Amino acid sequence: MSNPFKFYGTAAGLLGRALGFRFARTRAAPLKPAVVSLAVTNRCNSHCIMCNMWRRAKEHPNIQFLELSQREIIDLFSRPLFSELVELDLTGGEPHLRDDLVEIALGIAGLKQKYLPHLRSIVITSNGLLPERIISNYQKILEGLRDTNIDLVTVASLDGIGAAHDKIRGTKGAFKLATGTIGGLLELKEKYPNYFIGVKTTVLPENIDSLDGILEFALKENLFTIISPVFFTETRFRNADKRESLRLSPSDHEKLLNFYNRSELNTNYFYSRIRSLLSDGRKSWSCTAAFNYMFIEYDGTVYPCELLSEPTGNVKEQDPETVWNSPQAHYCRTRIEKTEQCRNCIEPGAVRYSACAEGLSYLGFLRKLGGRRYQESLYGEGFNKYLDR
Repeated sequence: MSNPFKFYGTAAGLLGRALGFRFARTRAAPLKPAVVSLAVTNRCNSHCIMCNMWRRAKEHPNIQFLELSQREIIDLFSRPLFSELVELDLTGGEPHLRDDLVEIALGIAGLKQKYLPHLRSIVITSNGLLPERIISNYQKILEGLRDTNIDLVTVASLDGIGAAHDKIRGTKGAFKLATGTIGGLLELKEKYPNYFIGVKTTVLPENIDSLDGILEFALKENLFTIISPVFFTETRFRNADKRESLRLSPSDHEKLLNFYNRSELNTNYFYSRIRSLLSDGRKSWSCTAAFNYMFIEYDGTVYPCELLSEPTGNVKEQDPETVWNSPQAHYCRTRIEKTEQCRNCIEPGAVRYSACAEGLSYLGFLRKLGGRRYQESLYGEGFNKYLDR
């Protein structure tokens, strides 16, 4: 190792967390959430072929009145349960359809000194179809985050190059809009050192041959990538009906594995875990959903993660501590890793929030990287934020 003492400190931190998680798991007892995903809206202005979320909003034109209000959201994160929060993901639907997205983000950031001392990242995902609004919102958020020690991390959807992206997103001109948004965000990045931009690609039969082009685009623009197969859920994306039509074929899986074997992806922890699953069918990491992670839907319903469909409560009706410690949540913890969906899960967010909490899988990955390269993952993927506390 280039700096053995620093590596040994990282290893000790991961081992300590691994022991704490395993002790908690034996009792199905929760830790405090280090990561929360909050869907601020269910409304969406895209019409993606792999997701039915936009249909639900279309069928219920008043669905926005079910959304957690700005005040409810800020009050929620003032609760003691979130005192260990490191990363907050604001998602949707399309978050920028909310007129108060900036106020929500900055209102939560304003809780850092008193309520959220460990908060290091606010992540916002977007389909990129509203360039002017998105760029303006992010600039306002970045200005408000100055001197807070909180990073803004934004993720834009990119599912193909040119017409391929338009087809998958079900929206004419989507590629031009998304790349225009990304171009504007890259200009912001030059002004704000605490700003990080990435692209998210949902792998489908329709774009399996476009992945190299997407990665080349991202590498050229210095964007991080989250490139992962489509997931099918009963509640979150409501796309279980698309399982057969969008399932990757054996030849697609081979193409995908070849893609993940590209050398540019070797220091990325998520890609290492999905390579393992595709190559030998073995899941090589332990999930910490419902132990250090909470997913909150737009209407306040809480789930163990984005993929599981059994709720554990609702923060509109109960305080979050009650939800987190409820019998339903306890039951879900006993089921994590035991369901078929869990055994085959390679959801990027789940890999991420589990890495430092379960500890051993990520430590093994860092040891294999060795030398200076382990820091490319630790700092490049932002895992140091979980350990530097």
